[in-house]
Amino acid sequence: MALGGNDRVEDAAVAQWGLRAALWLPVGLGLLLAIAMVGVLIDPVHDKRQFSAFLFVRQDLVVTLAVALLLRFGPVPGQASRSAWTAALAQRPWLMALGLLFICRVGQHWLLAGYDLTRDEQMASFDATIFAAGRLNWPIAPDWRPMADALNQFFILPIADRQAWVSAYLPVNAAARALLATLGDEGLTSPLFTAIGALALWRIAVRLWPDDAGARGVALLLYAGSSQVVIQGMTAHAMAAHLALNLLWLALFLRGGAWSHAGAVLVGFLATGLHQPLFHPLFVLPFLIALVAQRRWRPALSYGAAYLAIGLFWLSWPHLAATWAGGPMQVISATGDRLGYVDRLLAMLRDLGPVSLWLMAMNLLRFVAWQHLLALPLAVAGIRLAWRAPIVRPLLAGILLHIGVIGLLLAFQGHGWGYRYLHGVIGSLCLLGAQGWHSLQGRWPGERMWVWSNAATFLLLLPLHGWMATRLTIPYAQLSTAIDRMPEDIVVVDEGAVAFGSDLVFNRADLSNRPIRLLAGSLTLEQMVALCRTRSIAFVGADKLAPIRQMIDAQPGDQSHFRALQTQCAMAKAPRP
Repeated sequence: MALGGNDRVEDAAVAQWGLRAALWLPVGLGLLLAIAMVGVLIDPVHDKRQFSAFLFVRQDLVVTLAVALLLRFGPVPGQASRSAWTAALAQRPWLMALGLLFICRVGQHWLLAGYDLTRDEQMASFDATIFAAGRLNWPIAPDWRPMADALNQFFILPIADRQAWVSAYLPVNAAARALLATLGDEGLTSPLFTAIGALALWRIAVRLWPDDAGARGVALLLYAGSSQVVIQGMTAHAMAAHLALNLLWLALFLRGGAWSHAGAVLVGFLATGLHQPLFHPLFVLPFLIALVAQRRWRPALSYGAAYLAIGLFWLSWPHLAATWAGGPMQVISATGDRLGYVDRLLAMLRDLGPVSLWLMAMNLLRFVAWQHLLALPLAVAGIRLAWRAPIVRPLLAGILLHIGVIGLLLAFQGHGWGYRYLHGVIGSLCLLGAQGWHSLQGRWPGERMWVWSNAATFLLLLPLHGWMATRLTIPYAQLSTAIDRMPEDIVVVDEGAVAFGSDLVFNRADLSNRPIRLLAGSLTLEQMVALCRTRSIAFVGADKLAPIRQMIDAQPGDQSHFRALQTQCAMAKAPRP
């Protein structure tokens, strides 16, 4: 494949880009802001969509307005200038990679209290523990199987009579965590992937712009200046791995040669199996279409056959996992989710409606707000001024495919530092931005704007987003620690009393943790009575969960069942006359 665009861009074309960017970029952001605000005002629903509105208003609105103002008044090309320090940065990419590794690892404990906030993260750590023990699943003790739903079966495959813990996620992210755990530090997984992504991005930039160290430095700064890259790199989410493996795949793909293409296929196999099979193929597809357009039939057919086999293998994984656990697998899980990928796809399409448009408007604004301040205008410059460069169109197509497909199927992301469903294409955004820098050839941004934008990104925006992540995580982390310190055998949590209350209920696969945590909503009164007669029980209801309610004031669910459980337990423990 041909490399990056290196043609001289005339001053008139640069001036025209500046005028159009100053008009249409703020208009585009303004339209998304209008859709988001209308949705907030018209549809103040008390369900999961309320959380997206909460994040938009509390975290993203002001930053997005600031970015819109920058886009309106910033793109004014001037005299050509070069940033020597940016070019110097590209000579030592390993410093950037090591810095990201250190910041992400320290941030796990300093900012996020070493706590897995979401069920996605908890499942990655849960699965890693099972894999590190040399198993693909873990049997649930027979006494607990009737109450397996109360142990929290979210994202667990329902195997026969709940006889085993088998994750609904694909295994590669958790397997990577298990590998690092055996080497001594599972928490290094996402920081290490983040560092690998930086090095792979630099390697691609060297191949695209071998004579422009400034463009290579810009790619690294846009990457490290993304709050989403840095803070997601502190979590157990699979997103850091998606980004790193996508960039590693692209580096191998562009390098060419039989061994590099074979390596790209291996990376593609791992990337597709990280946790969901959709994301990596969306990144790869435009490059494979480019091979067909260039009539490079042999690599096109080879990649096509390889990805067909990869897709079939990972699509069959849930059924293979169920069989190995002693199957069969039920069609619908305890949480009401359909487990076959085709069934899931059809269910997602049935949920498509105006709310998806509102959610995607907030998602895209959140994505922009969590990137380097100049990432968007530089990327647009790369697209506009180097459209004929073959690398530009596949990069852009991959981003648009993610937006379109995810917008159709899964507009609600839940928790996410930035918009995590676009995390795998942040490298594409950085490369387009570096292409924009290369095409502008120093005519924009000026040295002063470049320095101040980087200062604002690294010294203001990144710490601000770190504080936001801390503020949202700490109430859950502190409550989880308080539960761990309770002396009782079992803690029953009223998960409906606060937003994401069910995420406080997680246990070890072998249930060796004390206290064991249970979901109140999944316990029957009879089960509660049986437990109370033989075990010590504590209840965590709305009063103890108040710190979360103070942070996220979501409408609580009906608490009558939780109170009935408490009453039945008290009666079961009362001495009989």
